[in-house]
Amino acid sequence: MLTKLAFKNVSKSLRDYAVYFITLAFGVCVFYMFNSIYAQQDLMSVTESTGEAMVALSEILSYISVFVAVILGFLIVYANNFFIKRRKKELAVYMTLGMGKRKISTILLLETSLIALAALAVGLLFGVIGSQFMSLFTAKLFEADMTEFKFVFAPDAALKSILYFGLIFIIVMIFNSFVISKFKLIDLLYASRKNETLKIKKTWFSIVLFIFAILCLGFAYYLILTNGMIYINSKFFTSILLGIVGTLLFFFSLATILTKLVQGNKSLYFKNLNIFILRQLSSKVNTNFISVSVVCIVLLLTIGIFSSGYSMQNVLSSDLKQSAAYNMSLFKFADSEGNDYKIYDLLPLEIQSSNDITEWKELNIYRGKLNEGSLDNVDLTSFNYLNDSARFITISDYNDLLKMQGEKEIPLDNNHYYIYSKNLFTDKMADQFISKNISLEYGNASLVPQKEIQTKNISNSEDSLLFIVPDDFVTNMKVDSTILNINCTNRESEISLTKLIEDTLKDTGSKDIGIAYTISKENVYESSITSKALISYLAIYLGIVFMITCAAILAIQQLSEATDNKARYDLLKKLGADKKMLNKALFTQIAIYFFLPLLLAIIHSIVGLTAANDVIKIMGQMDVASSVIATAFFVIVVYGTYFVITYVSSKNIINRE
Repeated sequence: MLTKLAFKNVSKSLRDYAVYFITLAFGVCVFYMFNSIYAQQDLMSVTESTGEAMVALSEILSYISVFVAVILGFLIVYANNFFIKRRKKELAVYMTLGMGKRKISTILLLETSLIALAALAVGLLFGVIGSQFMSLFTAKLFEADMTEFKFVFAPDAALKSILYFGLIFIIVMIFNSFVISKFKLIDLLYASRKNETLKIKKTWFSIVLFIFAILCLGFAYYLILTNGMIYINSKFFTSILLGIVGTLLFFFSLATILTKLVQGNKSLYFKNLNIFILRQLSSKVNTNFISVSVVCIVLLLTIGIFSSGYSMQNVLSSDLKQSAAYNMSLFKFADSEGNDYKIYDLLPLEIQSSNDITEWKELNIYRGKLNEGSLDNVDLTSFNYLNDSARFITISDYNDLLKMQGEKEIPLDNNHYYIYSKNLFTDKMADQFISKNISLEYGNASLVPQKEIQTKNISNSEDSLLFIVPDDFVTNMKVDSTILNINCTNRESEISLTKLIEDTLKDTGSKDIGIAYTISKENVYESSITSKALISYLAIYLGIVFMITCAAILAIQQLSEATDNKARYDLLKKLGADKKMLNKALFTQIAIYFFLPLLLAIIHSIVGLTAANDVIKIMGQMDVASSVIATAFFVIVVYGTYFVITYVSSKNIINRE
């Protein structure tokens, strides 16, 4: 009998369970898709290192999945709590008819199991379908060949999804039993008669708080835009703190401000059911301003990490293959005496005479301590090492490297220097030397800066701050390190030479030859692909989960509101409000409640992404249009789906006879 009753309850309340079901199915689908990455490797033609990167990515995602499972677990328990509240009157009837709490728990257990099994089945089905499209995305990230594409099912990912969500539902069932054991019949019978009190704060107090909130947000925007996200300092943390405080105060004061503004416009205030909508919204925002603020902040993180993560597929890719200017770079540190030993001369004859090498060039990086007081006018935050010693390369070496890259040589007289910088972090320091006209004082020599930053690669890895100086400036300096750059005839030659050098180092030992490490163009390329894939997957994975969480929380709150307000809507019907007017009022209320935190989160994210753009530029050029379109589509699909389901389910609740 209990099983039959459970089936009947589920079939009768399908529309009420829509948000719960969709959340579960979304969770299972996403969980499976991102845990089936390892299976997609079989579809692609990838290199050994790229294959290892995919295995590492799968392992990292499996650890992140534990965190995701915890988030989804809390969300499911939160949603389940709503459905128990929604059915308090029904449970009271069961108890009145003599049904014990254990049997009621059994009914809920059966209902939860039915929904869970259906959601698991649907989620896995869409997860398997979605993972096929994910294979295309993965292939694009790893720039792999998909000529052997075929349908793939990942049993390990499916099993993991079933186990994780099975564990979550065991916790939900225990929670249900505990909650029901605490129920009292009188509380269940009168639960729907408890009203929220609309607390209108004093207008002047709300206006002051609202203005202060806007000032906090404005100053937070100013700090993060001027400081950026590269420097994690007091300005950065102050901007975060002010942003949180401003968001909380914005929603805390919004109810009163909104009420007074609408009341001031009589034609709007008395139109249709606007009085009712306003009071409902004000009451809910008043009560839930903390949760709405949290949702807004999490939406900011969601939009930020998703758009940034999606952007990574457009950076760190083929452009980075060109940023490695040489087929091979070999590095050697000088001995304690700073002696200059040439790397090329230390290589075995087999490598020196290899037909794979078309050209090569060695350069020395020198280290010297500038004269006392040379850097007094420079802000050395994060660059304190310049106080001890700076690093230099000669103009003749740099020009030889330019020729090797097919670039024109640059002139430099004996009284000037160029500053070399390869990223935005060091660019800010480089700008100081140029804008403040900082002289380099070493021994009896003094150089002033050329008004141009040099950015052409001196190796496949060097990205620190260097000074390009006349050759005689380094006469008395010790060699810090030596770099040997090699170009090959083609990619096959590069692979062949790389293997030859690696085998030589393995057989003789890098210390015997004196080489510290080597970096080939292919190493740079594959490393960038690995970074791109890791950042993209983590950002998109967490972005989807956070978006589902935010949308589900708002949906559950509004469904709870519809349940609590059914009697009020029934009263409006008796007072003459037709069905169309009631539905419009409900739609307006839910739309405002959903899109207020989203609107503020979008404003936050525009500022945040503008500040984060400097960080992204370090890795490559961002395709803004593609990122915006993808993020907008993602928000519309996930957030829009929950909004539509919430409206339809709420309408079903208030129109039910």
